[in-house]
Amino acid sequence: MGPDKMQTSRRQALSVGIGGLAAASAANIPTAQAAMPDLNDPADYLTTVVKMRGSTDGSVAMGWIMGHRYAVVDGKVTPMFGLLASTFFTYTRLDELTFEMRSFEVAYFTDLATGKLLEKWENPFTGEVVDVPQTRMGPSIVPVKPTGFDLTAVPRMSAMDANHMFRPAVTMGDDIWITEEIKIAGEPPATGPSRFRYNEITTYNAKLSDLAKPDLATVPTSIQYQSLVGFSSWQGMDGIDAMNMGRGSGRRAGRIEDMPPYYIELTEKYHPDVLNDPMSVLHGPRHG
Repeated sequence: MGPDKMQTSRRQALSVGIGGLAAASAANIPTAQAAMPDLNDPADYLTTVVKMRGSTDGSVAMGWIMGHRYAVVDGKVTPMFGLLASTFFTYTRLDELTFEMRSFEVAYFTDLATGKLLEKWENPFTGEVVDVPQTRMGPSIVPVKPTGFDLTAVPRMSAMDANHMFRPAVTMGDDIWITEEIKIAGEPPATGPSRFRYNEITTYNAKLSDLAKPDLATVPTSIQYQSLVGFSSWQGMDGIDAMNMGRGSGRRAGRIEDMPPYYIELTEKYHPDVLNDPMSVLHGPRHG
């Protein structure tokens, strides 16, 4: 199906994804035990990952987080600003062991005291006041395997030392946790004037009883995010031996209206196309 046929109105966009979850839950479906995924089977594991990260039916899903970023200098942590971010996804099954993932991210930095959008930031180490950019990146297209993202298929990663992996699932009672790790490193000139370092660990938590329902293409999922990355040039940290640490908590959502209200407010103002028609954005030109 081409992107022109997949475009949705704003109202349709608000109902994609888990909008059908309640109806599916009420359906006459097999018992949880009979449909429990085999987490040792690569195909079942991949389907489980996609149900927790997005949706197996091709609809738009979002993973949002609220948190903070910190400077780590000489072993000491200094809060810098808040983080309010979301990544939008679709997954299309290519074969039993492969999905194609389309994704883009829109993120905002916020004031530590007020929680409002940060437009000017005073670097606590230099005293310099700088303009704060917004972050919009993607869309990106990457194959997803049971072991992780196939980054060899992403041309811009060819000059990087890049790795992505899904850790084996951890279960206890009705809970399941799946952790993914991203490690990307690169050196100039491929990364510009500075070397690039990106490390991210994200853990997804869902219920096995939800995953056991075969009619559900997606399941309610909570998210815990941690990262350790290099500083961006706008932050004015050149010459300071430091790293940028991030942490945040959030959820997977299937409707725009399930996102944090302030995120919706900011995105309506600065990126209305993202809310009006996320599917078209996922099939449109790349930003960032």
